Amino acid sequence: MLGSNKGAADLTRNLKRNERTGHLKRTPAKKNRICDGGEPTELLISGDLLRNSNQGVPSEINKQIASNLSKSVVSVALFNGETLLLALSGIPVQRLGNVTRFLTSASLAKAFNDGRKVYPDLKVVVRHENKVVPGFLDKYDPHLNIAAVNVMDLSDLHTVLPSRDLKFPPHKKVVAVGCDVSGNLISTQGILNEGSCGSRYMSSTCKISEVYEGGPLFDFDGNLIGINLSLDKETTLYLPMIVALPWLHRCGSLENTKFPVRDGLSMYQVEDLESLGYPKPKHYGMILVNTFEEPFGNKCGEGVWRKLSETTSDILKRNVVALASFRGKERFFACTGLFIEWNGRAIILTSASLLRESGYKDQKIVTNLRIEVLLPNKNCAEGKLEYVNLHYNVALVSVKDFSACQPVKVEERWPDSGEVLALGRYFSSGILMAAKGQRYSRPGGSFDCKYLGYSTCKITKAGIGGPLLDYDGKFVGMNFYDKYVGHTPYLSWWEILPLLEYFKTKGAVAEGDYCGNPSDKPDWAKEGDNSVFCNSWHVPSPCWYDPEVLEKVEIEAQSRVPRYLIEFEWDSDSDSE
Repeated sequence: MLGSNKGAADLTRNLKRNERTGHLKRTPAKKNRICDGGEPTELLISGDLLRNSNQGVPSEINKQIASNLSKSVVSVALFNGETLLLALSGIPVQRLGNVTRFLTSASLAKAFNDGRKVYPDLKVVVRHENKVVPGFLDKYDPHLNIAAVNVMDLSDLHTVLPSRDLKFPPHKKVVAVGCDVSGNLISTQGILNEGSCGSRYMSSTCKISEVYEGGPLFDFDGNLIGINLSLDKETTLYLPMIVALPWLHRCGSLENTKFPVRDGLSMYQVEDLESLGYPKPKHYGMILVNTFEEPFGNKCGEGVWRKLSETTSDILKRNVVALASFRGKERFFACTGLFIEWNGRAIILTSASLLRESGYKDQKIVTNLRIEVLLPNKNCAEGKLEYVNLHYNVALVSVKDFSACQPVKVEERWPDSGEVLALGRYFSSGILMAAKGQRYSRPGGSFDCKYLGYSTCKITKAGIGGPLLDYDGKFVGMNFYDKYVGHTPYLSWWEILPLLEYFKTKGAVAEGDYCGNPSDKPDWAKEGDNSVFCNSWHVPSPCWYDPEVLEKVEIEAQSRVPRYLIEFEWDSDSDSE
């Protein structure tokens, strides 16, 4: 997790190592108290985490229900480095894609907020069986005493929510389920007590220890009753899920979930920021934006892909590639490219941002960069820069020992309609994505190239250099990325064709000898382009924000989007797929 020198994979090894040695590194058996001018928070750690517990679930519960229960609880733990501070359980309640949301006790949030003032390397760790991933606190409610934790890449779980129609009478047999920090399922059984405990809570006779806190309370039919919170004398207080549901709905959709490592970056890549070319955060809880891993549109085979013919889909899958440039072991840039038919061979059309200096007006290419191309077959090949024009931000890259099948033709052809697709492929994963939209010609945006068209397709940095195509797979243009206009600029075939003809008249770039025009004048311009200075092609750099600052930045960015584009987007999104 952020601020740590050890990732989730290290935690997995550490926990397994501690299992072999028969102990887990933790604070002393007495409760630790953290206080900073307010109500002290107790870190609920004791030497007897599994008091009154049984491995597995009661034998009276049938095997299918028992299997579901084992997938309905996780360990949620707070660590400082490798030192365990707090061990709780959690309930998977929502999933969208590879993001899962858990409910647990607000003790986690209280301990975390107090602990960050004292401990330098706090991290939340979620574990199910042998899978360990970083967890990220979302919202919490100190009055209901519940918190939400979000994770990525934790599959094989059974999300559970209660039925509003079920009633749970007193004396009904129940089982409190928990998960210890080693991933072991534990349980203790009892019955429901009569009456409520205050305005929100109810109780059972299950005798739990601290590790059960935040875990589920089920009846013997596998119905979720509530979330266990604390042992009060001889009874366990729990919050009925029917009370927790409205709060859970107010947490919002997982579509809007923001992770401290965001924009598609895998949780495990957080420890590899330097090699990815990303800066490190100043402190825990910051959010990384403008990465090359941020997703967009629909994955291949989903959503808008279903509108394409099988032939068109196959052609796109065979010709859209991902590229990355490296300075030594550190990644410099990543983008998308397209195999096109040019001058009797197949070559990759992409953005010169892959190689150019990052300044607005720089007419230079970074020297000694290595290009790698992730091919459609998922193999990685060495790429070579053949031709480049920085004024229009276009490059041609060749690949050794690879023959593209049916490369796309860049030719004169006006699309039959305004409906288009923007495609991109991620270098880190090879996933192929497409975003739908419509072309429009009304000027706007932060680029000063006067020949750009625009579409309502929403892409990310990963889509830079990728093709804009119609639904028949015909080439419309090459995409760039303008974060602040809200939609996607592209250079059309009408502008690219003269440049491709020009490339035929000049020699290919020799190894390491192209540094661009030392002046800020265009290296070549098409007929009618009277630009005095080279066009700027700014790409937003990866950076970290505190969540509250990022929210303001995004609201400000949205306010820059012209009203007519917002209305255009509304009309486009209203179309059914």
